[in-house]
Amino acid sequence: MVKRRPIDTVLFFFNTCCFVGCIPGAPGTFASLFAAALIYLFPAVFGSAVFAVLFIFFAVATVTMERYEGEDPGHIVIDEFAGMCVAMAGHGATLLTVAIGFILFRIFDILKPFPIGRMERLKGGFGVVGDDVVAGIFANILLLLWTRLI
Repeated sequence: MVKRRPIDTVLFFFNTCCFVGCIPGAPGTFASLFAAALIYLFPAVFGSAVFAVLFIFFAVATVTMERYEGEDPGHIVIDEFAGMCVAMAGHGATLLTVAIGFILFRIFDILKPFPIGRMERLKGGFGVVGDDVVAGIFANILLLLWTRLI
């Protein structure tokens, strides 16, 4: 058994997105919903491209610092939160756009078409967060196309 460090509790709090990652069933979906709600309620903060970029760096750092076994533990959902922020970066946060952004992001995150699945091969926090960031980019582009065409 690995001795717990004082920082482990703080990392667990952030990496589970305020313990959302502890919800059984589909913690990644719940974290994406949590992000969607915050984006809708506070679009100037959570919907900003600057916040998304800074949050990606934060997510990679906290995931890399946490001790875990395996590739991508289910309780770590900060990557889904970051991916959802990327999906909505620069878009107006109406109920419709946030719902469409959420659906698109979850589709790309679950199906992992090329090159999203490849990102998981990266080491540490880069692999855990990378696939969600690219899924968020794909969702952002489709949402951009949808909002410009309609």
